[in-house]
Amino acid sequence: MNNKQESSNIIPSKNRRRNNYRRFRNKKSFPECPICNKSVKFLLTAIGVGEDNRPAHFDCVLKQISETEELGPKEKITYIGNGDFAIVSGKSGKDIKIRKKIQFEGKENKGEWRKRISRNLKNR
Repeated sequence: MNNKQESSNIIPSKNRRRNNYRRFRNKKSFPECPICNKSVKFLLTAIGVGEDNRPAHFDCVLKQISETEELGPKEKITYIGNGDFAIVSGKSGKDIKIRKKIQFEGKENKGEWRKRISRNLKNR
């Protein structure tokens, strides 16, 4: 009988912790993507958009660039780092040629969300 009482005591405490986590997760507010208007939950992969560098989904930014830029045969859009994209041709690892460099994210005005991530990564 003692075993039943002990096991019944353990299960509610686990459920309580799980429910507390769910409540916390649901209360946490995520910034809204200015392109698709959905929440951006993974800020590490976000790209700053606009004058205020609001976080946007990487895939949304890639889609927006592909809709505005004309690609030739065997060309593709590639992320080259620091908020920059490029239109490239050629096979990866071989003769890659950059036809056009697209600076998407502003360098001079970093968003507060980006600064917060940098501080958190430094403190690890």
